[in-house]
Amino acid sequence: MFQILWWLYVLWPLGCWAALARTRLLGGIVGAALVGQAVVLIGLEYEWWSLLTAAELTVAYPFGSLLAILVGALAERRLRGRRPEAADGHRVGGATVAVVCHAIVGVVVAAAYPLYLSGFAYYPSLAELPLPSGLAVQRDSGTAGGCASHDCTREVSIGSTSDLPPAAVAARLRDGLSAAGWTAGPSGSLQHPHGWLLDKRVVRVFITESPRGASVELVGPEYFGEAATP
Repeated sequence: MFQILWWLYVLWPLGCWAALARTRLLGGIVGAALVGQAVVLIGLEYEWWSLLTAAELTVAYPFGSLLAILVGALAERRLRGRRPEAADGHRVGGATVAVVCHAIVGVVVAAAYPLYLSGFAYYPSLAELPLPSGLAVQRDSGTAGGCASHDCTREVSIGSTSDLPPAAVAARLRDGLSAAGWTAGPSGSLQHPHGWLLDKRVVRVFITESPRGASVELVGPEYFGEAATP
């Protein structure tokens, strides 16, 4: 059910603009802008990339879409004049109301998002783990690692592409993460902010040596009010 609502949230502006567009050129330009915004959210959802501003982009999406649609509608009006009363007036009126409702949903999401995030552990994206040169992922458990009461763990095996011994692989990984801004966390972990303003959670990594390199536990804990960085 949540996935259905999420896809509706993403595709809503595209459907509205399809009902409002009057020209091929401007309609295509605005449509491309809306598709670009939607692709950013889809990429975040399916871990094509990882951004600290993921939460902010999610809640800002309706307002960015509304701005694109408003600019497109005004540009088409300047080009073609006022929209004539036609048989499809109800369709256009419905699309206009839907755009406004989508923006209202954005306000609700912006208000509820931090509270929603605070109650759930999460699986960190593999894209959040920057690997130094010479290291590569050999195995990734994905979301099969299991969630405890307050965190979800993703198990990742890291190996060397140049036959480094396990101790050197683990050391290079730790040094690389430290250079990338990761700081000391609890129980010997390293941690990094998972988000920016709305998302105060952290992603933590526990690194141990393994027979073929380094064994990594990538952990997404609940947020209980602790700072993202010490």
